[in-house]
Amino acid sequence: MNNLTNEKWLPHLPTEVMLDARDNKLCSYTIALEAWRRGLKITFHSRLVKKTKQHLPGFLFTISDDEKSFRFYKARGPRVTKKAVVQGGNKIISKELLDEKGIPVPKGQLFPKEKSVDEIIAFANEIGYPVVLKPLGGDQGKGVIPNIHDDDYLNEAIQHVRGQLKYSNLILEKHVTGEEYRIYVLEDEVLAVLNRIPAHVIGDGKNSIKQLIKIKNNERKKNPRLYNCLIDIDFEVKNVLKSLGYTPESIPSANEKVFLRTKSNISKGGDSVEMTDEFPQRLKDLAVRTLKSIPDFPHGGVDMMVDFSLPEEQQAHIIELSPTPQIGSLLFPMEGQARDIPAALIDYYFPETKSKRNANSHLYFNFKDVLKPIVNQTAEDVTVVSCPTHIEKQIKYIVSGRVQGIGYRKWVRKRAIQKHLNGYARNEKDGTVTIAIAGKIEDVDAFKRLCKRGPKKAKVNTIEEQEWNTPIKAGFEILGAKKKVAKSKKKVSTKKTPMKRKTIMQRIVGKIKRMIKA
Repeated sequence: MNNLTNEKWLPHLPTEVMLDARDNKLCSYTIALEAWRRGLKITFHSRLVKKTKQHLPGFLFTISDDEKSFRFYKARGPRVTKKAVVQGGNKIISKELLDEKGIPVPKGQLFPKEKSVDEIIAFANEIGYPVVLKPLGGDQGKGVIPNIHDDDYLNEAIQHVRGQLKYSNLILEKHVTGEEYRIYVLEDEVLAVLNRIPAHVIGDGKNSIKQLIKIKNNERKKNPRLYNCLIDIDFEVKNVLKSLGYTPESIPSANEKVFLRTKSNISKGGDSVEMTDEFPQRLKDLAVRTLKSIPDFPHGGVDMMVDFSLPEEQQAHIIELSPTPQIGSLLFPMEGQARDIPAALIDYYFPETKSKRNANSHLYFNFKDVLKPIVNQTAEDVTVVSCPTHIEKQIKYIVSGRVQGIGYRKWVRKRAIQKHLNGYARNEKDGTVTIAIAGKIEDVDAFKRLCKRGPKKAKVNTIEEQEWNTPIKAGFEILGAKKKVAKSKKKVSTKKTPMKRKTIMQRIVGKIKRMIKA
């Protein structure tokens, strides 16, 4: 089992900062955070995806300064034009453009919905098995079924993709052998190379494949990128296991590697191994040339299949381009050195801020809180408060005395906001209140004196100082309040409800008695 917590991850992107962006918002957040830390203005926008009619806040955002503004969608910047998105994102168009430029691509053909299963199978026999079936509009590997070896499996795959997944237009390609690499290109430079290994488990001689998948999924959840990229026992996994003579209940022998898929998408459970430095320069050059084959496509992902057992001129095939690539695996690889794509993108769009690269790395904003007005649809645009670059001191106070149940934390928060301080106030089980605070030295010191005084009902006995070296979240919040209120409501409802019913009954009986006497 790989160790999914990598000491080579970027120190300015600790996992606790990523908690609110572990889903598919990781690209947006890390790019916006880098820009925000450099003092740039960040505004998130509401976005309704017409195709799915889904409201997807957090993907669309603008980065600006006093002179210019750029709108991003996930990791795609505006210099990747709409035409490039169409040409690069469409598997058929991109294949034709690359083929014209002499870029090696697998032989294939589009089969729109009116084309029959028999016609698809006939083409498979023409180009020869194995083949790969892809939906025209799919992304993140959804519906891609590689390494199909015969007519029966192809027929079954077509029924699955067209029937269950509802993709009518299909692409059939010659399956090319080798290892798959995601190469991130920015203009003339390859910034990162990721070897994507198909989902697999390693046997221990005790657990079944199903149990091993569960164990591996629990480990993947510790990685911000892999948090929701778990291994499902779906159509492809069942068929791969069947071809190996296994079922999900089979118990592999110790150290036996059992592949669960033939495609290597990270979103479908694949492993991510960074190997930028080891990747041959000639193949990096091919990736750069590939992206330049599409007009107005300065940065994005190139997916390359490489079989190093073949002669050099036959080793590589470009299997796909990505105008909107996931960069999370480059930031949080399972193995290898993380590559700072967000910083490179901000350098590219705002070169005058290069000197501030990774500045204020101990500061961050709460992504979930920022998006709340958009999620609730009470606002269409939300601008993040400016990065508190004035931080000179951060410290933690443990306040003891009569400080709980009398509004002490609310009083503290009001004073902290007035002084532009950042941090939190939290009730502790022992009756104390923890206050973490950060700001200018004189303001932090003055704030301690305010905490000693407190509101009228408070009586502060002591204030103990402790180190506070964790990342600082912009703003000041009260922690623990919701949980405490919820418990309090539960107690009130269970104890008082019977008494209230009894009182009402007594009143009814009393009223009847009075009516009889009258």
